[in-house]
Parts: sequence; structure tokens; C-alpha cells
Amino acid sequence: MSLRIFLQDNPRVLLLASGSHALAFRHNPFGFDGASEGFQYSSSIPKCVVEFVALKLFDLSGYRLIKPSGIHGTLGLINIDADIYLCVISAAVKVATVRPDENVQKILSVDFYCLNKGDYDHQFQDEVNPYPTSYASGDDHSHAHGPDSYEPISSHPCVELKKLLSGGTFYYSVDFDLTNRLQDRLSEGSAFDIDSLDEDFLWNAYMIDPLIQFRSRLSQHEKVTLDDSRMLTSAIRGFVFTVTITAASSPLKGLKSNYPSSLTVLSRLSCRRAGTRFNSRGIDDDGYVANFVESETVLWHPSGLCFSYVQVRGSVPIFWEQATGLLPNQQKIQITRSPEATQSAFDKHFEQLEFTYGTVHVLNLLSAMKPAEAELTTRYLHHIHRSPLNQIIGSGGTSENRLIQSQFDFHAETKGPGGYEAASMVRRLIQDRADSFAYLLCYATDQLGTSSTASAKSSPRESSVILQQEGAFRTNCLDCLDRTNLVQTIISQMAIELFLSHRSERATADFWMRHSSLWADNGDALSKIYAGTGALKSSFTRHGKMSLAGAIADARKSATRMYINNFADKAIRGTGFKRQSSSMPQGRLVDQHPVHLYDPIKDYVISELRERLHEYSTSEMISIWAGTFNLNGKGSGVKEDLSAWLRPPVASQRRDPEIIAVGFQEIIELSPQQIMSTDPFRRQIWEEAVSQTINNKAKDAMRDEYVLLRSGQLVGAALMVFVKSSSLKKIKNVEGSVKKVTDRDSQSILGNPELTETRRGCPVWQATKGPWQSEWTMRTLAFAWSPLILRPALRTTKRETGIIVLSAMVCDSREIDASTITMLSYGLEI
Repeated sequence: MSLRIFLQDNPRVLLLASGSHALAFRHNPFGFDGASEGFQYSSSIPKCVVEFVALKLFDLSGYRLIKPSGIHGTLGLINIDADIYLCVISAAVKVATVRPDENVQKILSVDFYCLNKGDYDHQFQDEVNPYPTSYASGDDHSHAHGPDSYEPISSHPCVELKKLLSGGTFYYSVDFDLTNRLQDRLSEGSAFDIDSLDEDFLWNAYMIDPLIQFRSRLSQHEKVTLDDSRMLTSAIRGFVFTVTITAASSPLKGLKSNYPSSLTVLSRLSCRRAGTRFNSRGIDDDGYVANFVESETVLWHPSGLCFSYVQVRGSVPIFWEQATGLLPNQQKIQITRSPEATQSAFDKHFEQLEFTYGTVHVLNLLSAMKPAEAELTTRYLHHIHRSPLNQIIGSGGTSENRLIQSQFDFHAETKGPGGYEAASMVRRLIQDRADSFAYLLCYATDQLGTSSTASAKSSPRESSVILQQEGAFRTNCLDCLDRTNLVQTIISQMAIELFLSHRSERATADFWMRHSSLWADNGDALSKIYAGTGALKSSFTRHGKMSLAGAIADARKSATRMYINNFADKAIRGTGFKRQSSSMPQGRLVDQHPVHLYDPIKDYVISELRERLHEYSTSEMISIWAGTFNLNGKGSGVKEDLSAWLRPPVASQRRDPEIIAVGFQEIIELSPQQIMSTDPFRRQIWEEAVSQTINNKAKDAMRDEYVLLRSGQLVGAALMVFVKSSSLKKIKNVEGSVKKVTDRDSQSILGNPELTETRRGCPVWQATKGPWQSEWTMRTLAFAWSPLILRPALRTTKRETGIIVLSAMVCDSREIDASTITMLSYGLEI
């Protein structure tokens, strides 16, 4: 059902109308400031007034239709530069029907309409091709009208966001909750129940949240009317498609029907740690991993029988990064956190998976012959063995392990004459576990209790669950694209074969060909999002054999990926446009404010809560010790007693610092060989020496030990950050960066306290001391937005100098509040 959008100029009102009702949007120029003494408003926070009323109450004579072709719903509201924009879906196409009356649309184009000013109203009539607009350029269209010409369409503040959402990778449904798998949504009543939408996969959660909050305040009758209007939409990113299985090709021969069946693959990409290939790797402190995808295979038969099977993929769940490079498979991998500092996030990840899917079976496809991949595997196994889920527990008189792992070296197994066909040997590793996981099997009936048919599509149906899936496979390779998709295709086939074997049925060759083609398309779609090209090995996935044309296509894709990763992505990172557009829908940009709906009662409650903040919140001071030392390229001091420097006697009433940052200068001799390829061995032995020194005293005093959070080396400069084990859970988003500055820049930044306060927001001090017996330095920092800067006296070239920067924390108060610390960022700059 197509919707219409109207505009009234004075006062400015946007009207989103169905056949009988309308959502009216007005901008409120007075934003609530949250002050006490009743209501106080400020223009700093944008406000929006939303009404849901019968269309007959509006006099449309003062409105003009601004989209004659109609729209398909709204993705929500977003604030950009203090202006509020309504995002609507202007073009979409149906790509899937999971079950009868459960249709999925692919978004082809979106439009943004400003609520508070008409600067871009002239663009309403610009007929830009919406199928899609991903690569539309403002230079391709003329907007001149008379003597005055309008600015090109690229000047619209939402143009980058429009390109992202119109790229053909987003899907929505107004019929059912697309964010949840079939097993979880069988009992859901409304597609837009705020408690049922899975925000891990809801890409417009930030934008649609104000409207869902508005819906929650409506009466039950108004909620039903709003849902029936299909104005609100929930969008996912990934891949969704349905292929039709004719009655002759249907594997369920025992169920007599002349109607066709359907096979659907739905892949939901998580929005929690989104990003492209070399920009997003590993895990974060909340347990979310890069390129995490939930893939669901659904087979529906017109008799009402429905099969569903879910599996997931995701980056290796440890803290690691990978630099770009021109040579394939030669990009350097760096593990950025110690095992002790990683285990907590690792456990969060698998506890969430176990809660959602049941028993988790890790299927690791990394190579044992490539040193970087082997190092990731070693750390992966280390954390699996220490996971609480890997302990044998009792369950109904039996013992059960909730986290299992299998190693399948994909490259080694497929290296022989059999080629990729040897990948099917993974079956012997996982067959028993696949049998125990089972699958979802449900049977849809109408209200009279008879089985549903294709002719009864309009009848309300209830689903009787016959069998549930009790576990899931978590597959990964390095990128979780090519190898992973091929193996997941095999696992999906195994699940369908298990289902058919329970019914003594077998699938035809035509059915498996359609299944393989569907999964090949899935792999291509996910790979384009993460790496910029289609998946490698898709020719084998699609046809069951690797042809010469397929090998040439893989070579072309590899070359394209190399170009995108080393040139296009670097250019994007320099401008920041792509990063901003991908982060904007989730509200993750600095100084980005959500859209607040006008609600006087809620505003008053918030103001009162802020006034009484001290009654229900606590704060805690933390201290940071930081020091640097010039080793002059010598390694003999590593066996000396460092306690006089690192842990000197202090007053008994002074507690131990929560964070210890140690910087070493000239940790190696600055020879041309070391500059070209730095040996990390010297840094590692100093890490051990520092760790032993600070922890020996902690053990003697029965206090918390320190854990190496992150360390790094830039030729002769090394930086190590240690954190109390009890404080690890309070630290998030540890990131590293390398930046080149000129000698003049470093002197102006570090040598001028006033300039430093302005540009860096923190004081700068020199912590370098002389030989071991000289004075030690201890500083405690306690103020907001106060990064700690270590400035080692590094040896410099004529054109450049090196500096090390440690950003200690980000908080919202004048003191460092341990309960609200959101980031400890560490950086190296040269």
C-alpha cells in the first residue's frame, strides 16, 4: 500500500498519509534544556511534534503533494546540524516472501525532508533515477530555473546518507519483524513492539526510536490503526531473497500439493560493530564482533509445513587489527590486547550467543601454515579453553559442554587435486553436532484448526512448533566472506538433508542447484558490503565446480579489493564522508543529538531526575601513574630492580593508581635495519620486567594485580598501558593510531601550554628522567576530557619527529567518574 506525503509551507508541516489516517510532523523551535523550576526550553536540542489523527480532520487545501509517485514508509527522524529530517522510502521492490503474507522489500531509494526549513524544497521535483542513487553525482543533473540557479543535489546535508541507504543492501518488511529469526518471532503480536525488535540487527533503531516511543503512548486502538497503516518500518542490512520451487522439484513429495514451495535465505548483518574490511576487525569491549551475520534458511511448503535453520559468522573474537598492503595475504596482523584484558569481552560475546542460540559450535577455517592466521587461532583456542561455557555442566543427569570448537584448515584441505570439493570433508567434523542441534519445524494452521493453503492467505494463522533448533554453528575465516560462505552453504545443505531424512525424502538436483545459487548470491551481497566486491569461490558455490571463468573472476575480484582497500578506503578515511554516513544512522557521531519528541510530562520528570542525580548515583576518583625512560638502545637494565622508579614508597593513605602508563625511548638501537623492520623482542622483555615489578608489590600487599591492556612500538619508542584487573570492566574502546607531524607541529602542540589546552584539551608535561637512580615521577590527573600525553625524547630525522600520545579517558563531569568512563584510547604518533 503506497503512502502519500504532503507539505504545508506556513506553518511548516509534513504530513505522511495513508487512506484514512496521517502522521503530522512539526518542528518545535524550543528544545528542552532539562532545567528545574518547571519548564525551560533551549534551541540547543531539536524538538519535534508528532500527531496521529484521522485524515478527514485535515484541510488538505493548504497542502501540496510533494511525491506524486508515493512512498513506502518512513525509516524515522534524524538530526543533522540542528535540523530535523524525515527519512522516507521512495522506491522499493519485493524480493522475498518468507511465508504467506510475510513479504520483504529491498530499499532502492530514500528521500529526506527537512521539518524546520525549506532550503532544499526545490529538490522535490528533481527526478533523479532512484534505481538506485548510490553513485549519482550532482554534476549529472541541472537545477537551473530562470536567472537564479539552485545548488546541486550533492549539497544536501543528507546526500551521503542517502547514497548509503539507497545502495541496495537494506531491506524492510511491514508484515512481520524482520530483525528476528522465525523461531523467536512465532509468538510475537506486533511487528513494531519495542520489546521484540532486535536492535543488534535493526539498522534504523536510532532513527525510528522516537516514533516507536510515540507509538507506545497511543491507545490500543490507535496502535492497531498505526500498525495497519504500515508507516513505520524496521530495516536490516545484508541479503534477503526467495526462489520458487516448483511442485515437480519440491523435495517434499509426501505432501501432495500442486502449489509451488519457496526457499528463502535471510542474512542479517549486525549494526553494532559495522565497518569495512580493514577498518573493522575483531571484538569490542561489549562483546560485539566485526562482520557478524546471522543467516537463516527457510523452506516453506504450501501445506503449511515450514523449516528454518540458523547459523552465524563473525570475526575472530579477540582484539586485533590488520593494516592494508599491496601484496595479497601479506597484510600485517596485530593483536592489540593481552589475553587477560581480552577474556572478559570474549566471554560476553559467547554468553550472548549461548543465550540466543543455545550450544555454540565454533568452526575455525583459518590456516595453520600462515603465521598471522596461526597466531589468531592460538589466541582463539586460549580463550575458548578458559571460557566458562567450555566447562562440563550437568543437564538432566547428563554432562554438556556449551561451547565446542573444531579446526578445519580450509586452504590445506582444498589444496589437493580435489580442489574446493574437498571442503565437503568438513561434514565428518560436525555431523554429530549438526544432528544434535536439529532445526525449527513448525506447522501453520488457520483459526479453524485446518491446515493453511495458498488459497487461504488472508486467514489468520497460528503456528504449531513441532521441533526447535537447539544450537548454532559459528563459522569464521579471516574476513568471514569467501571460505566462510562456502562452508555455510554446506552446513545449510546438511540441515535440509537431515530434515528430509527424518521424512524419508530426498531432494532433486534442480532443488540443490537453486539452493547453491541462492547461497552464492548471499555470499556476493555480504562481500560487497564488507570488502567492496563479490565473494571469491562463488563460482564453485554456484555450480559445484571451479571453471576457468570462475578463476579469472576471482583474480579480478582480488585486484579490485586491493585497489579499494589501499586507495579508495584511504581516500574515504581522509575525507571522513563514508565513515560519517555509515555511523550517522546509529547516532555514533560526535555531537550528534537524537530527535526528541515534544512531551511536557516526560521533560518535567527528566528535569527533576537531573536535580536529584546525587541521590541515586555515585562517583569514584581514579589516578593515573605515567613515566618515560630513555634506554639509549641498551638492554642490560632489564634485570635491574625497577621498583624505585615504578613503585616507590608512597604515603599509606594514597591508593595504588588504576592505570599505569610506561613509555620507553630508544628501546632499540636506531639503525637502518631496525627502522625498516623493528624487532619486538626487546619491547616484550621490558613488558615482562615492568609487569613483574608492579605486580610483585601488589601481591605482597594483597592488592589487585595489573594487567597489560595494550602495548605498541614505533621504531625506538614503546608505550605500555597496564590496568588494575578490577578496573578492566570500566574501560572500553581502546584504540591505537599513528599520525605523522612535522617538527614545527610537534613543537607548537607540545611546547605551548595554552595552545595545547586549546588543541588537545589537556596539560602537557615532560616525564623523562635520567639513569635508574634518578628521581621518579608520579602524576594524578582528575579533570574532564583530560588525555595524558607522554613526550619521549625520540631521535628525529631532519624533517620529522616522533611523539607518543596516551588519551586516558573520556567522562562527563569535572572529575574522572569511574562509573561513567567510556573510552581509554591509546595512540602512537610520529
